[in-house]
Amino acid sequence: MQKEFHLSQADVKRLADEHGTPLLVMSVEQIKNNYRYLKEFMPRVNIHYAVKANPDERIIRTLKDLGSCFDVASDGEILQLQALGITGEQMVYANPIKPVHGIETARQAGILNYMVDSAPEIEKMARTAPGAAIMVRVRMQNPEALIDLNKKFGAEPADVLSLLLKARECGLHVAGLAFHVGSQATQAHAYLNALQVCRKLF
Repeated sequence: MQKEFHLSQADVKRLADEHGTPLLVMSVEQIKNNYRYLKEFMPRVNIHYAVKANPDERIIRTLKDLGSCFDVASDGEILQLQALGITGEQMVYANPIKPVHGIETARQAGILNYMVDSAPEIEKMARTAPGAAIMVRVRMQNPEALIDLNKKFGAEPADVLSLLLKARECGLHVAGLAFHVGSQATQAHAYLNALQVCRKLF
């Protein structure tokens, strides 16, 4: 992998003094390098960029050109990607709790895969997007994450099988499992633990 793009604290101060704040500084080349690095070591994985992390059009276009898929969390993000020529097949609606109008927008965009973490969400999906493909989001414990979203989202591992069966009974296609180890996770063991939990569930 090529040398990483890095800004020192002095660089940050100089740029802020010169351009004012807030200020976004990015390296499109670093984005390309990161994507290619992931594809090199996970060649069978369809990488999905989470638009909510940074929806800047230059990032989206760069990743689109590299063949990336996208993780969307709102109808606004879906419409943004559509305007850039990204199809629903390249998106996964990853918000475990979705408003009905968001699901309807996703259906109109041609999104095939959705995330859920509860029985009421499965029932809502069955009513609003019959036959859709769903993934159950599994709750993972990672107290080291800067922002631990598992306090808010995810089904307990013990409840996952019953949710998968309910989804199938409701006429939804069960596509698999999903997890989130929290934002800014700095240790690989959080991911390894999540994969082990999912393997046991499989």
